[in-house]
Amino acid sequence: MPKPPKPQPSDLLPKYIVEGLQKQDSETLRAVADYAQELRVYRAAQAETDRETAVGTHHSEQATANELVARAQSKGISDDSADWNAIVEKGVPAKASIVTKTISDNQYYYFQWREGDRIKSEYIAPVSPQ
Repeated sequence: MPKPPKPQPSDLLPKYIVEGLQKQDSETLRAVADYAQELRVYRAAQAETDRETAVGTHHSEQATANELVARAQSKGISDDSADWNAIVEKGVPAKASIVTKTISDNQYYYFQWREGDRIKSEYIAPVSPQ
C-alpha cells in the first residue's frame, strides 16, 4: 500500500503554528482540531451576537432621536433645524429637557439633563433662526 502524501499547510497559517503542529502526536492533533472547531463555532456565534447588539443599539438610538425630535417639535422647533443623529451620538438621553439660554442678547435652545452630580447640555438651534 502506497504511503499517503504529506499534507500541505494553508498559506493562511502562520509558520509557528505549522511547525508546532508538525511536532504533535495524533491524539494532540485531534484535540487541537476539536478545539479549533469549537473556537470557530464560538466566534461565529459571537459575531452574530455583536451584529444583533449593533442592530438593537441602532434601533434604540433611532427611538431616542425620534423622541427628542418630537419633544423639540412640541416646543415649536422645526425638525430640520438640528442634526438629530449628531445630537444622539453625543449622548443626549431621551429624558433630556429643552431649555432656552440667552447669550449676547440672542436666545438658543439646548437639551439639558443630569448625569450624576453634573448638569450637561447640548445645543439644538437658535430660538429665532435668521
